[in-house]
Amino acid sequence: MSSNRRSRTAIAKLRRSLRYPLRDGRELTIRTATPGDARELTRVLDAIATEQGPWLLMRPGEIKPRDWRNRIAQATTDPAQLIVVPTIDGHVVGSLGLYPDPRSKVCAHVRILGMSVAEECRRLGVGSALLAVAIGWAQSKGVTRVVLSVLPHNAPAIAFYERHGFAVEGRRRGQFILGGVAYDEVLMARFLED
Repeated sequence: MSSNRRSRTAIAKLRRSLRYPLRDGRELTIRTATPGDARELTRVLDAIATEQGPWLLMRPGEIKPRDWRNRIAQATTDPAQLIVVPTIDGHVVGSLGLYPDPRSKVCAHVRILGMSVAEECRRLGVGSALLAVAIGWAQSKGVTRVVLSVLPHNAPAIAFYERHGFAVEGRRRGQFILGGVAYDEVLMARFLED
């Protein structure tokens, strides 16, 4: 597939860029991710990975720009995936991905959500706008269930998702080991209305 055709396909994922006012008066733009976003996506995730928490199950430098380019290329050719970026003043300030469950034959109605927002852009409405876009896109694809996981000590994230219709469905004890420390995983889901 030519790069022009891939670009048209990626743009068609959201049809157009979407704009939202933020609580601080600035404007947020949400658009489908492109390979050119790879460096900024890496920068944002590396910054989040250095925050006290941890909030992500990664260390800075684990995900390289080439990894993002590969993810974006895959999402561009797979109509069951979506990767979008929120931008403020032309700078990427996070990401949101919706991915099919690996057991696609029995879980075609499910998407796995991953979202990140740069620390300085939280509590401005970025996450809410990203979720609105993701849920709208998922519903347009016939998805009826969106799932995610979060670390249990990330109470702000859990509260955020609960405010947006997600419910805690379970907890996997000691699911992750990061830096020699075991962490539980909180499983959350939201059923989508027609």
